[in-house]
Amino acid sequence: MKPIHLLAMIVLVAIAGCDNILQLDRSTEIQIGQQGAVDLEKQNGVVNDPVQLARLNTIGKRLAAVSEEPSFPWTFKILNQKEVNAVALPGGFVYATKGLMDYAKDDNELAGVIGHEVTHAAHHHGKAAIEKAMQEGLLVELVTGKSAASVQQAAKLALDLELREGYRDKEYEADNYGTSYASKAGYEATGLLKLLEYLYTREGDPSRITWLLQSHPPLSKRIGRLEEFIPQLTGKPLPKELMVK
Repeated sequence: MKPIHLLAMIVLVAIAGCDNILQLDRSTEIQIGQQGAVDLEKQNGVVNDPVQLARLNTIGKRLAAVSEEPSFPWTFKILNQKEVNAVALPGGFVYATKGLMDYAKDDNELAGVIGHEVTHAAHHHGKAAIEKAMQEGLLVELVTGKSAASVQQAAKLALDLELREGYRDKEYEADNYGTSYASKAGYEATGLLKLLEYLYTREGDPSRITWLLQSHPPLSKRIGRLEEFIPQLTGKPLPKELMVK
């Protein structure tokens, strides 16, 4: 029996005998994110606008620096999509869509959204979702062998989870921490709230935010929670014009 097969059997027995799920190590998490990034860019293309890229990278790197994972190989790119969206893959691969870059009225709003995505990566939400969703045998193969095929399957799963389902039980956490990151990085704490309120009250073309309505909690609930959280973070009451009725 090959050693890797013996190790796989030992791991499976360990899984069966406890409630803890087998966990991906850091290098595998990053490898999955790298492969997912390649696939995502092939599917959508990227926008190589030097001015907008510089803007996004400046914001993204400031946010990543104050996150719990500043040493991730953070990258920030613009997807060629008209939807108002942003994506985070395991290991620190973050994308804003062209639609978002055009939609955000200032850097504070963009920082709020990117902070939300940085939280997903820094808090390992994608990694945890993959560990939970993957079939046991494939997860063992990833941990013990890291074959190209298993990494590709995990990357596909990461994209499906992020683009189609989102991290529903983690979105409020990402809103709060992303807002906190933005504030620590020198941006207004109200940036994400302002953008969400604008989406809520002036949605415009609904086709541009269908993903948001399907994969995230209702905008009204996210807004309400941020209205409660931001004064706790800043120690100041929200301006009345930011209180959605």
